[in-house]
Amino acid sequence: MAWDDRLQEGAYIAPSGVRFPFQYEDVSKSSTKRTSEFNFPDVDGTYVQDNGASGRRYPLRIFFWGANHDQEADSFEEALRERGRGRLEHPRYGTVVVVPFGDINQRDDLKTAANQSVLEVTFFETIDLFFPVGQTDPASVVLASVDAYRNTAPEQYTILYRLDDPVLESSLKNEYLRALDVTNSGLADVVADQSQTIQSRFDDIFTSITSSIDLLVGDPLTLVGQTIQFVGTVAAGLQNIAGRLVGYGAIITAIITGDDAVAVPDNDGRNANDFYTRALFAMTANLGQVESTINTTFNTKTEALTAAEIILDASREITDWLDDNYESLEEIDTGEIYQAYQEAVSVCAGFLVEISFSLKQERTVILDRPRSLHDWAAEVYGKIDDDTLNFIINSNSLTGDEIIELPRGRRLVYFI
Repeated sequence: MAWDDRLQEGAYIAPSGVRFPFQYEDVSKSSTKRTSEFNFPDVDGTYVQDNGASGRRYPLRIFFWGANHDQEADSFEEALRERGRGRLEHPRYGTVVVVPFGDINQRDDLKTAANQSVLEVTFFETIDLFFPVGQTDPASVVLASVDAYRNTAPEQYTILYRLDDPVLESSLKNEYLRALDVTNSGLADVVADQSQTIQSRFDDIFTSITSSIDLLVGDPLTLVGQTIQFVGTVAAGLQNIAGRLVGYGAIITAIITGDDAVAVPDNDGRNANDFYTRALFAMTANLGQVESTINTTFNTKTEALTAAEIILDASREITDWLDDNYESLEEIDTGEIYQAYQEAVSVCAGFLVEISFSLKQERTVILDRPRSLHDWAAEVYGKIDDDTLNFIINSNSLTGDEIIELPRGRRLVYFI
């Protein structure tokens, strides 16, 4: 069979299920190989860390012609704008699950090529959500991933820390106390919103670590285990999800930014120890955000997706920071800790996206006349109980006279 016999009809099946055949010209595909390079002094060659590859991208120039070319092109353009995953039956590269990516350009050559419309679009191959939707208890999958990190990290840090003389132990103690103070301060307001049990546990673990730090630096297995418990204490709370996300985010920012954010190599490993300590606190704080979402009941799609975005943004910042430090210190990431950490972040993001589809969606309206809060609540939600009124007030940041009367021209969000 010749190559042209292996070509198939090009078509795109939209998320709605409608199939759109199309004509095409020259085709191509591309992907990105995710790698990091490490070079070492007095050693020839480069160590390349292989972090996998991105999905493939399929740029296409698609043609419609004939008596109904304008209607066919317009319908296809609307299909490309549909939200969700579609299927591309590529004429050369087979059938793949895709999402139209970036700009969608349509050109109607009314003068130079009558009866012809041209669309240019890039299809980006996508995978299913990281979260395994077949599980009967989705939250347990996320928590199991967090537990995998908790079980992996202490043993790995015991291997990574360099504690072969008193100077290194003293330096590690100082960096640990600094990170503990940053964490204690960053979560102080959030702890105050939680139950007395959580407050007591948080204070007890902090006191236990600081009072025994001289002994614990020589026992990193215990030290790291207690640290993970300390940072994650607030994540088990049930109050103030927004505060917990912000509090953990502030810890991450304080730890991975600043003039000394990227460590420089030294002769005895003190800076490497400092880096690993900061990495422990930063990744554990990010997983504190992860666990916080599991202990929260989200009411709206926006809340769930915002939480996912915060967690993923923090993870990306931490990953970039880790890569910069590994390169500067000429350390090699063996991957055990990072893999467990990244899996927990990934399955949590997938979980939040998945549950968002069943939550209320945000709508916006601008009032064309003054309205009372009770009248608005009854119209939009069909009830005027305290929970509904407080939800409207909080979701719209209403203050003062607005609570008594919603003014004309006020922009309000509501959820359906």
